[in-house]
Amino acid sequence: TYNILNYPFTDTTARNLQFRTIFENIQPDVLVVQEIVSQASVDSFLSKVLNQSASGYAAGTFINGNDLDRALYYKSNLFTFISNSPIHTMLRDINEFRLKHNASGDTIIIFAVHLKANVEDSLARAAEVDSLRKFTSVLPANSFYMVVGDFNIYGDYEPAYIRLKQITN
Repeated sequence: TYNILNYPFTDTTARNLQFRTIFENIQPDVLVVQEIVSQASVDSFLSKVLNQSASGYAAGTFINGNDLDRALYYKSNLFTFISNSPIHTMLRDINEFRLKHNASGDTIIIFAVHLKANVEDSLARAAEVDSLRKFTSVLPANSFYMVVGDFNIYGDYEPAYIRLKQITN
């Protein structure tokens, strides 16, 4: 996961070069980004960063939300994109991305968050996490999922952090 700071808000020539350096070295099988601004931005990041020197990356369906958005990229030889569904919150939606792992056939669920920033917004982060936990608590047994993103949590004392770690049925 990577926060790409309002991509492509500023001149992308230098930023794309820096992103290419990072992702050529990491070579992630799956990548979730935060702060992407549009479908054109999703397409640009795919072609000018991820597939610039390598190939084989694809992008999941993009949902243009009400604030800073998230996008998912994946190696298409390893995964098949299934869906992107929003979990609505009072602030920023949470994306539920589903991928099928081609070799095993397993469905992998990735929840992408970008929780509200600033120390004084701890209750807003808690409310966003509560929306997520209400959703995860009703997933079928043996569901494979992970929560990734920009959590903006300032310490283990925060209600959002405590709620994320709670074990439920």
